[in-house]
Amino acid sequence: MITESKIIQEIKSRTESLKEKQSPNGAWHYCFQDGVMFDAFMIMTMRAIQHQDEKFIRAVTEYIVDKQESNGAWKHYKDETPGNITASVSAYNALLFSGYFKKTDPNMKKAEKQILSMGGLRNTHFLVKALLAVNGQYPWPKPFPIPITFILLPTKFPLNFFDLSCYARVHFAPIMIAGNLNYSIQTEYTPDISHLMPSSTSVDIQRSPTEHEDVISFRNYIEEEVKKQYNISCLLKNRAYKKTKKFMLQRLESDGTLYNYTSATCLMIYSFLALGYNQSHSMINNAINSLKTYTCDFNGLKHVENSPSQIWDTALISYSLQEAGVAFEDSSIKSSIHYLEGQQQRIKSDWAIHNPDGKSGGWGFTEGNTKNPDIDDTTAVLRAMYETTKHDKKILQAWNRGLNWILSMQNDDGGWAAFEKNVDKKIFTILPVDHVEDGALDASSADLTGRTLELLGNYAKLKKDHPQVKSAINWLKRNQESDGSWNGKWGICYIYGTWAAVTGLLAVGVEVEDPVIQKAKRWLYSIQNNDGGWGESCSSNILKKYVRLSFSITTQSAWVMDALIAIEDQPTKEMKRGIQFIVVNKKNLDYPTGAGFPDLSYIYYHSYNHIFPLITLSHYYKKYIKSEI
Repeated sequence: MITESKIIQEIKSRTESLKEKQSPNGAWHYCFQDGVMFDAFMIMTMRAIQHQDEKFIRAVTEYIVDKQESNGAWKHYKDETPGNITASVSAYNALLFSGYFKKTDPNMKKAEKQILSMGGLRNTHFLVKALLAVNGQYPWPKPFPIPITFILLPTKFPLNFFDLSCYARVHFAPIMIAGNLNYSIQTEYTPDISHLMPSSTSVDIQRSPTEHEDVISFRNYIEEEVKKQYNISCLLKNRAYKKTKKFMLQRLESDGTLYNYTSATCLMIYSFLALGYNQSHSMINNAINSLKTYTCDFNGLKHVENSPSQIWDTALISYSLQEAGVAFEDSSIKSSIHYLEGQQQRIKSDWAIHNPDGKSGGWGFTEGNTKNPDIDDTTAVLRAMYETTKHDKKILQAWNRGLNWILSMQNDDGGWAAFEKNVDKKIFTILPVDHVEDGALDASSADLTGRTLELLGNYAKLKKDHPQVKSAINWLKRNQESDGSWNGKWGICYIYGTWAAVTGLLAVGVEVEDPVIQKAKRWLYSIQNNDGGWGESCSSNILKKYVRLSFSITTQSAWVMDALIAIEDQPTKEMKRGIQFIVVNKKNLDYPTGAGFPDLSYIYYHSYNHIFPLITLSHYYKKYIKSEI
């Protein structure tokens, strides 16, 4: 059994290890590692615009090859069988685009066989089909599901472009331009992958005849309403293309990327080409050169991050160190808080469309993000800043701005979403996009609502009688699953959501004896593995139900243990086994702990294996052994 001295030793070694990895500017940056799709996007885009950097392309190509499974496919996670069609098509296409591989190579033949067995191009995600279409490798749907004139409907209209989530907007805008123009570009590098389309399937981006009719009705409705609004029919499309282009330009960050997303920026480059920009235009070059810095190095192999996570990593690590006993006066904490304060957003951006009375004060995910704050990053920063606010008026002012922004962003249903307020119109679920409800909408989620409550209860000292807190408690109670868990949208998945919900509810004064807490506790104990840890498959994210892993994950085990620490007055035998697992386990550290979108994006947060075990061990020590470390 793990002793008190062993726990102290583990806390101290983890603390020192994190402090050593801090950058001179006060930030931490761990790799935001996703699947191979964004690496593929980068290679395809660079070849399409004939951006010559063979060293970079070769390094990314080798990374993709390194991730290929023995059966020829590519996966998002270990237990995904036999592979992932979207990842496999993306990787296969990129390897051909690179010019370093041929269809006849043994690994490519194996990939081809697996891709065809999984349904071929027809079964890939809409986002990848769009990349294939702009490269002339897959037909655009006719008519295109979203007319370009959609962007002309005013925000006061019951259905408008800004009713899509912010991340959907920055991806749909460039796709709308290219798709409505039926644009494609081919170069000497563009491979023919028509052999990946089984002859018996239709080459149209649709899911079923019924849904196809719904999409046509949706498109016709938008076009008719636009004509009513403007009472003219001529020149509407030209006006819409200009407005869509302006939409993207206004959301460029200083590094030339669109919202700091690799995927959206690649699509934007193709939309610029569709609008007549030269391949060597300065905006295109600036964007691609910036994306080349969004990389992690794995022994000389380069992985392209979709969105670097400096602010998120820094806020979580600074908080975890303070929970482990590092004082706010320590140089590592001081420099991290100084860095974070400098990243606070002071201007109104798209979030204000649905929250016009709110005042700015949030934080984003990526360093230099000035236009896209989110609730998760802001609550994480506020936790990290809290102790310093007692001693520094400037930090206190920043903290108060952030708190007020969070409070203003609560949805009418009582929950919190990731980026915006009340962006949850179900009509968009008819769009022919896989898992469209997770991408097109930004609805309240248990993880965001739970962690926001934890901040409000433990740091803002707001309790269950506060009107906004009461509304959030009711939302969580309404949305608990029948087995006692909650679904966490941005993590894996039911373990993640349940940890956030439980710690949030208890922080604002919900009693441990409350049936929702007791039900959650029973569920958490019931899913413990024989090794003492806990493990949940990414498949939960797709199936919308808990799927147990055959092995345990350290980060997920830390989430469960942190929830149980918040519940139990004394450690149980199951908790003692859980702590032992967290301290001893050094395997399975490369399983995804973050979810982007179901069946498309799963994130290996390399920081999480350091952050959450440290937080949990610190909470365990302070509650059950001594109040101070």
